[in-house]
Amino acid sequence: MSYAIEFQDFSLAYGTLSVLENINLGIPAGACIAIIGPNGSGKTSLLKSIVGLNRPNTGTIQVQGHPPTRTWRRRHQVGYVPQIKSIDKNFPISVYEVVMLGRTAHIGYLRFPKKEDRLIVEDSLRRVNMLHLADRPIGHLSGGQQQRVFIARALAQESKILLMDEPASGLDIPTQQSIYELLEELHGGGVTTVTTTHDLLALEFHHFDQVLCLNRRVIAFGPPEKVLIPQILSQTFSGLPWPVHLSSAH
Repeated sequence: MSYAIEFQDFSLAYGTLSVLENINLGIPAGACIAIIGPNGSGKTSLLKSIVGLNRPNTGTIQVQGHPPTRTWRRRHQVGYVPQIKSIDKNFPISVYEVVMLGRTAHIGYLRFPKKEDRLIVEDSLRRVNMLHLADRPIGHLSGGQQQRVFIARALAQESKILLMDEPASGLDIPTQQSIYELLEELHGGGVTTVTTTHDLLALEFHHFDQVLCLNRRVIAFGPPEKVLIPQILSQTFSGLPWPVHLSSAH
C-alpha cells in the first residue's frame, strides 16, 4: 500500500513534557482521515510534525516518501490550515494576498507572480466561493469566511496533502456543515486530507475513511463504524493506555 504519511516509533516531547508516544501509523494516499481526541491530546503537534515543524525525540516520519525537512518543504509544501484562533485577524492584508502567499514556494522569494499564479489563486478562491471578496481585508470577514480563505491558500500550494486543524471550531452549525462539504469535494479530487477535531458532532457532517483516536498515543485507528464505539471513545477521552489497532493501514 502507498502511504502519503508514515510514522514509525515516533515520539515527541517539549522539554520534559511528553506529547506523543510511540506513534506507528500509515495514512494511505488519497485517504480522508479524522483525528479525534480531547484538548491536549497531541492532535496539533501531530499535524505540525507532518509539515516538519516538530522534530521527533525518537523514531521517524516520512511524507510522500521523504522526511519533511526545511529543504523538502520548500519544494513540496503540504497544505496546512491552522486553527482560526491562531491567526492575526488585524494584519493589513487582503483575501487575495493571503491566498497568493500559498504560491511562495512556486514563485520564489522577491519575485513577482506570473499569470499562471494569478489564475491559480483565482481558481482556489472560486473553489471555496470567496472570489467575490478577493479585495476585502481578511480581518473584515466572518470566522467561516476566514477559514475558507485559509483553505484556499492551502489549495493554491497545489499540494496533494491537506492538513486541517479544528477547521470548524467556534463556527455555527451551518458554517461547519459548509466547511465539511468543501472537504468532501476536495477528497473527491484525490487529495489526502487529515482533519483534527475534539467535537464528535463533526463526524456527523462528513464521511471519513478512517478515524484516528489519539491521546498522546494511538488508542485506535480504523473505519468509523469500528472505532466510534463507547469503549474506545471512553478510552480516548480518559487517556488511559490501551491501544487498539483495527486497520490494516496501521
